[in-house]
Amino acid sequence: MRVATWNLNNRAGTRRFRPETAGAAMSLNADVLVFTEFFPRGHEELFRRTLADAGWSHQRLSPDTGEVANRVLVVSKVPLEPLPIELPTFDGQFPANLLCTFLPSLGISLIGVRVPAYVGKAAPMTLRSWEWLEETAATLRNTPAVIVGDLNVSTTSSGTAGARKHFLRILGAGWHRATPVGEASDFGHRGARTEIDHIIDTSPCVFSDAAYVQESGGFVLAGRPNAISDHAALVCRVDPV
Repeated sequence: MRVATWNLNNRAGTRRFRPETAGAAMSLNADVLVFTEFFPRGHEELFRRTLADAGWSHQRLSPDTGEVANRVLVVSKVPLEPLPIELPTFDGQFPANLLCTFLPSLGISLIGVRVPAYVGKAAPMTLRSWEWLEETAATLRNTPAVIVGDLNVSTTSSGTAGARKHFLRILGAGWHRATPVGEASDFGHRGARTEIDHIIDTSPCVFSDAAYVQESGGFVLAGRPNAISDHAALVCRVDPV
């Protein structure tokens, strides 16, 4: 299974949705596409139909919590089923950024996620999100499973030390991180480059051919003038052992 995750930089609708996004995503040639920071406003129907018509006909969208929040959309060429995991209830942002699904033809559980960039009074929600992720990862670690998306933390992040500790504990407890080739996943202000988009899996799965993709099919995804997003896509092959 070839999996791709891409943060679309929609920023809860404060950035315009680029109509070429569907073509760029399809050019990645992934079996499963996990879109984070998804908030297309009036473009959702056309975007999803374009992908469905091209073969990504199995689609699931994270829940609408009643708040203005980014979402996660997973589209797939193979069937998707709900994964019976209880979502967190401590706020309305994190559940909107979570999609838990199961690929029955491969026997793989998949969690698409973006950890929200909590600031100010909401900052404690970052660690609560990571507590949920770590607890959930522990329940899945002996089964074929992947966690995919924008975790808003790198393995060396100094500004999010608490989140990093959770992340490293997950990686030390039976999970493995794909190590992509490429420049970076996030292209921030003043030339900042970070690796905050990840694909991690359990030992019943193996990774290969992981890469950060900035350009594909003639489209500029990230890192160049007029790029579609400020994030590169992360593409990786994941196979059950």
